[in-house]
Amino acid sequence: MLSRTPFVSIAILFMVGVVIAGIVPAHAGTILVLAAVLTCLPAFCFIFLAKRAMPAFGLAFALFVLCTGTIRKLLTDSYLNEQETRLALTQYDAYLARVESLPEKRAQSVRVEATVHRIGREGRWSDVSFKTLLSFPKDPADVPAPGTSLLIHGKLTKPPASTEYWQFDYRRYLKNKGIFVTGRLRQGSYTAVSTGTDENPWSTGASAWADGVFRNHIPDGATYGLVKAMLLGRRDDLGAELVKDYTVSGAVHILSVSGMHVAIIFLVAGYLLGWLKRLPHGRILFLAVTTALLVFYAMVTGLPPSVQRATLMCIVFAAAEVFGRKNEPMNTLGLSALLVLLWNPAAIYDVGFQLSYLAMSGIFLFYKPIEHLFTFENRIVHYAWQVTALSFAAQLTTFPLSLYYFHQFPTYFWLANPFVIFFTNILLPAALVLLIVSVVPLAPLHWVVSQVVLWSGKLANYAVAVPGMLPENLISNLNLNAWEVILLFAMLLLVWLAIEHRNYNFLKCGFALAAVFASCAIGHSTWLYLQSGWKVHAVPGHAVVSLKTGSALYFAADPAFFSDTSAYQYHVQNYETVCEIHSKTFLTPTLTEPHTLH
Repeated sequence: MLSRTPFVSIAILFMVGVVIAGIVPAHAGTILVLAAVLTCLPAFCFIFLAKRAMPAFGLAFALFVLCTGTIRKLLTDSYLNEQETRLALTQYDAYLARVESLPEKRAQSVRVEATVHRIGREGRWSDVSFKTLLSFPKDPADVPAPGTSLLIHGKLTKPPASTEYWQFDYRRYLKNKGIFVTGRLRQGSYTAVSTGTDENPWSTGASAWADGVFRNHIPDGATYGLVKAMLLGRRDDLGAELVKDYTVSGAVHILSVSGMHVAIIFLVAGYLLGWLKRLPHGRILFLAVTTALLVFYAMVTGLPPSVQRATLMCIVFAAAEVFGRKNEPMNTLGLSALLVLLWNPAAIYDVGFQLSYLAMSGIFLFYKPIEHLFTFENRIVHYAWQVTALSFAAQLTTFPLSLYYFHQFPTYFWLANPFVIFFTNILLPAALVLLIVSVVPLAPLHWVVSQVVLWSGKLANYAVAVPGMLPENLISNLNLNAWEVILLFAMLLLVWLAIEHRNYNFLKCGFALAAVFASCAIGHSTWLYLQSGWKVHAVPGHAVVSLKTGSALYFAADPAFFSDTSAYQYHVQNYETVCEIHSKTFLTPTLTEPHTLH
């Protein structure tokens, strides 16, 4: 397999190099040593290749790719560290920032991404260049549009550091996105200024235009929120109940712009435009039109990284088909991952990046074996089984990481996903067509297309609501450590090797690993159960202490803590999951009896 997919091996080696960079300090000396090694390795590769010493060539080339990934990430970290140190050493009370993204609604604020260009104090300015997140009041009088430059009075602050290993490390999460400081603004602390370069970026401009079209043509709020999330990648108009329905049904990935959305556009375009290939030079025309549609869709999404990599992958697929080249899907996937990581090595730490590539890998590796398990004569039943097999294949390779990050598993994903994917196959192309026809002054055509979008979105929302009505629809508080995740992926790899090579010795090894996994899981759970003791929780603005005994946890806290949902979710809930708590009781100073929080 790897001989047919060289880019998979190269991408994996590059990823290993990026991970190593997280261990090696980003000092100038380290970078110089790696740069010297990186300069010498190509010469060794050519020498070994000329002498046909293929094992030595393979080792030298692997080291070259590994060092490339390491030095690429170290250079990125070094630049961020330099900017962070410079900001810390500079006295300033104002800064000039340019808004780069459309506003995103949060629970208590409106957030935008911006680039800080200058910092200063008393009229003396220094040039800088780094990204930041700016949070405005929840209902500001005027949210600045992308391209607007703001003169902001105040200082930027570092995100809070994680004090416990089970807490979500928000500081590290932002730094992997190239952001090391944030700003929380109040009304009157900023003013829009002209710098001569203020203009709306074309990607965010296209996204804002698409948002306006959807808002004008989709009267139902839930459907509008769904379309906005699926096509524009912004969930700020989705209700909490709707998000919960998609989570419980196992279709929450539908709400994030990903490779699957681009693949749907690509497949539907191929089906509707396939006749172009029969024309003179039709294959070139088909490639041009398909590429234009994919690029148009990428533009209206605002070009997030997930869409960039998926668009690139689908264009490579289309080109391979047009020019008659034999294409290995996993090789194309590896190439797109490599290009994304070359541009931004920190993307490897993005959960969306990880789950997206794992889902696509699952579809490419496991869809056919699962789909061939059953055959049906009825076309409708056969299609339903194909969609179900697709869902199973994607879930198979993503569930270990999903459990590790989110600690929950939707039990009825197989029930809702076939319907959701079916309606999505209609909704996505129809929404794209709505954008295209909106520029034509034909109101009846607008109405027809908008009705297709409206009802396909409504039916998708109805479908995901069904699992929430069933018992035990979501298994929560599942705890996997890193080693257990690695064992699960190793078992999946052995199962695939057994299927690929028709060698059941791999399957025997898989059963052996399953026994190791079960032993580790039981041992870890037993050890956790036997641990007892007091814990003082670092919750800002609250005093919280807990007592663990077996699988039960007892809390004592100030009365205000019990009404502060976010404090509980961000600072306590993960502790319960990690400790595998099955029952919890909250004690308040004002109550004589324990109060159990459900």
